[in-house]
Amino acid sequence: MTIRKKLILLYAGLLAIVITVFGLGVFSVIRTTWVETVDSGLQETADLVIKNSRVYFVGTFGTPTRIEVRLPELDIFRASGVLVQAWSFRSDGTPSLDAKSDNLRNFTEPLDSTLLNAAEFQYSNVQASGSELRVLSYPYRLQDRVVGMIQVASSLETVNRATGRLALFMLGGGILAVLASLGLGYWLSNQTLKPIEAITEAADSISTAKDLEKRLTWTGPRDELGRLTAVFNRMMDRLEHLFTAQQRLVADVSHELRTPLTAIRGNLDLARRYGMDEASMEALQSEAGRMSRMVDDLLMLARADYGSLTIEMTDVDLDTVVAEVFREARVIAKDRNLLIKLPHIEPIRITGNADRLKQLLLNLVGNALKFTPDGGEIQLSLKHDHKHAILQVTDTGVGIQPEDIDHIFDRFYQASHSRTRVTNSDGAGLGLAIARWITDAHGGTIEAWSNPGVQTIFTIRLPLRESQVIPLVSEDGVSYTSAALQKLGLARRKRVSETAPEHH
Repeated sequence: MTIRKKLILLYAGLLAIVITVFGLGVFSVIRTTWVETVDSGLQETADLVIKNSRVYFVGTFGTPTRIEVRLPELDIFRASGVLVQAWSFRSDGTPSLDAKSDNLRNFTEPLDSTLLNAAEFQYSNVQASGSELRVLSYPYRLQDRVVGMIQVASSLETVNRATGRLALFMLGGGILAVLASLGLGYWLSNQTLKPIEAITEAADSISTAKDLEKRLTWTGPRDELGRLTAVFNRMMDRLEHLFTAQQRLVADVSHELRTPLTAIRGNLDLARRYGMDEASMEALQSEAGRMSRMVDDLLMLARADYGSLTIEMTDVDLDTVVAEVFREARVIAKDRNLLIKLPHIEPIRITGNADRLKQLLLNLVGNALKFTPDGGEIQLSLKHDHKHAILQVTDTGVGIQPEDIDHIFDRFYQASHSRTRVTNSDGAGLGLAIARWITDAHGGTIEAWSNPGVQTIFTIRLPLRESQVIPLVSEDGVSYTSAALQKLGLARRKRVSETAPEHH
């Protein structure tokens, strides 16, 4: 059974129950009120008869005392349609009909024989001559002794006819109301289920046509269906993102693996023809290493895309991380004519992952080393603005053209026409994409600014956990932390850049 049919039956069933309960209540109240009106008339009639009756004890010589009852004329009740009987009890308890209204004619039986000996007045319904009567049996007393019974009755035919018509009217109205509720339920169910049908059609079109760009529009209130539509659209955004990431990963891997595989195949072909030499072996190792690093980076980004890669956050002294990266950068550039400087560093603690933050800085420094020609300069700095830790990596390399700035953090993007490599490199265009992912995972931002041919600056802002900046100022005005200086192996007041050889 469909949800629409269930909703319609639910509407109709609930309405039928409400109408039935309400109708029975109204019917009972109206009938009870009409019967009470009849009872009130019977009570007044019985009181009138009792008030105008006289009861005497009559004693005769040699016989038991008998009771004599003098009743009023009962013919006056004929016009009102009220039936009246007056009964007295003989000394042996046998009832005797003393008087009756003229409208009873030859009817000599008690109106209700079961209540003829009742000690208190009672109402009852009896069938007489094919009609229903409402009977009041009212005992009358003499000196606390029941000496007779007045039975007053009235026909309930009028009440029965009225209540019968009322029942038919309520039954017909209830049936019409239920039928109307079926139509209304059908209309309401259509209106209610229309967004769900739209979601069903959208899901079906997605499964058949693979249209992941389809979205639902909702102009109604922010109710359950509105939230369902919003959740569906967010789900589609997520599916589209994952599907696009998957397609991009496959395309990127296919594209980037083609180059090293071609090189490996060519060197193997040369080795098969002429034998393996040292140059071929180095080329094979280089390309295999490049492929290994690229695959590792791709797997990491793929896990990040699917949300399965998490970062364990702890308290990190960022100045210590920067000092380690600075030291490693000097080691990497020891054979080149580059000046590596650390002009400003402050003691800053954040919540993050030290290994990932180090990887982030090494990617940026490696990028700077790759695109900075000999004789250039690379700087690292760490400071804060009371809300964020600010990391900067500056180089005097070839720079980035304005049209490439917005794409440099896309994976595999390499602006070969402007950001020309000045050194041999095995990069695959993933370093900056990884840098952005690490920055996003720490709740920060990363941006690049470049003046082509003059200077390029990468700026990272990470939220501070706490900032207790107590800089140690050297004589030349450069700030360091003692921990950073110990990591660098430098004297406390000695300029870092001056400790490096002229060519390093």
